[in-house]
Amino acid sequence: MKVEMVDLESLKKGDWHCNHILRPDLLVLSTSLAEFGFITPIIARKGDGSIIDGYHRWMLAREVKQINERVKKIPVVFVDCDSLEAAMMHLRLNRGRGSLVAHKVSRVVRDLVISKKYSEEDLEKLLSMKYDEIALLLDGTIIKKANINEHKYSRAWVPIEAPAGTVESVNIEKPPNKDR
Repeated sequence: MKVEMVDLESLKKGDWHCNHILRPDLLVLSTSLAEFGFITPIIARKGDGSIIDGYHRWMLAREVKQINERVKKIPVVFVDCDSLEAAMMHLRLNRGRGSLVAHKVSRVVRDLVISKKYSEEDLEKLLSMKYDEIALLLDGTIIKKANINEHKYSRAWVPIEAPAGTVESVNIEKPPNKDR
């Protein structure tokens, strides 16, 4: 593995980017980068500099003054792969951390299947998903609309277009700590 120091502006967001960091976690990452710098290299696609892993660190280095003043070059490992392999690598790396956004993953998974480079069976194996998870992502709606009246969903899972009365009463679980 060869780590190269490259200019921030030589990289770009990958089309397959489908993870999200919540604001509190982004602030922690920002503080960490300001204090320690880049401890882990960015992973980018050789040829076009599309970021496979490390987008949020790169974005913070560009946009946060305390980091940008200190960091002009960042460590990068370039991977020689095509766009589809880069998308798969992005999914696998981020799925392992549990930080993917479902509707964006759905778009990437559909693109991978349409490409015919990866079959549904490949995706099941490579992403450690069961058939029904892959089918749901390929469906494109994330929450299937079929037979919605037959299911009781918590409010967090009720689609906007759900018929009235789909969720009649929700039993809200109270946290064990009184202060939360």
